[in-house]
Amino acid sequence: MKNVWDEHYERPKSKLAFPDENLVRLLSRIQPTNRKALDFGCGSGRHSYLLQNEGYLVTACDTAKTTIDSLNQNPSSIRWIFTPPDTNLPFSPSEFGLIVSWGVFHYNQREDAKKLLSSLYSSLDEGGYLLGSIRAEGDTHLGLSKGKMNLVDLSGGYAETYSLEDLKSFLSIFSNVSIGYSERTPLGKLEDRICHWFFLACK
Repeated sequence: MKNVWDEHYERPKSKLAFPDENLVRLLSRIQPTNRKALDFGCGSGRHSYLLQNEGYLVTACDTAKTTIDSLNQNPSSIRWIFTPPDTNLPFSPSEFGLIVSWGVFHYNQREDAKKLLSSLYSSLDEGGYLLGSIRAEGDTHLGLSKGKMNLVDLSGGYAETYSLEDLKSFLSIFSNVSIGYSERTPLGKLEDRICHWFFLACK
């Protein structure tokens, strides 16, 4: 049975080609010596290609087989990996100098998100960086009700929002964390709010 993300990435409008500007800014602040990077929850691959263009040797993974199958059809030096839900991540300790997880953790129950973070932390080299974004409290766009989303493209999927204190606690295993915030409205829906924390965490 296809999950909500397989169906999501079958829609042409979900195949974004442009990177998030906040991630571009964060990347300009770091220069890890280990140039292997992981795009965790790569989606359409937009940030995988950004990392490649920045000179990283890129591995990218997603739980949506639809998008990984599609990305594997295009010749690329990027290693695309399908990682089914509820499986151990197939990465070695200290493998990556940089991990990007943009808009991923909040689509998991809190305990599952912590397990994912712990596994990614293990795969991050000493002095390496995790760059990420996570839904912030105040977001109305997902239409959350008891963890279920009431959003046409992701109807029935699960999500949570994080307060600033939630996020600080979540990232507390890192030695140094910087946090920013962004808020926007969808076009034509000025009453709606899309709210994210974004962060740079160093091991």
